[in-house]
Amino acid sequence: MWIVLIINLLVAIALAYFGLKERQEAFNWFTAGTVFIVFGLVLMIGAIPVLNDFDESSILMFTGGILVVIGIIALIIGFVTKATRIINLRDVAVAIEVAAVCLVYFIHNLNLNFQNLFVPELAAIIGLILFGISRRKIN
Repeated sequence: MWIVLIINLLVAIALAYFGLKERQEAFNWFTAGTVFIVFGLVLMIGAIPVLNDFDESSILMFTGGILVVIGIIALIIGFVTKATRIINLRDVAVAIEVAAVCLVYFIHNLNLNFQNLFVPELAAIIGLILFGISRRKIN
């Protein structure tokens, strides 16, 4: 499981580096809220395969729930302050990739089987695809 975690971590670091390297925009509450909600949803969906293990599932559900609530609050602040309502796809891709790494870390004590790794690896693949789409839109 540690090898899977290290590989996902290296991919997430590379995506974060290339995703944030060319960033020239200011902070946006709307994008921040979206990123928090996506990160929380990935953690909460990742708790489904490990529901039999109370420790792992409760940590994932609690952390994901807090992140979703913070994301909703950030979206409300974005609507109230009339922030630009544009979702930065690159930020969402990096958040999904980092959430996949966090998910693998949270469940690293469980068995290395397809059921436990399906959601994190699917999230990592979706993050890579979204990052590629966002890079294609820029170029």
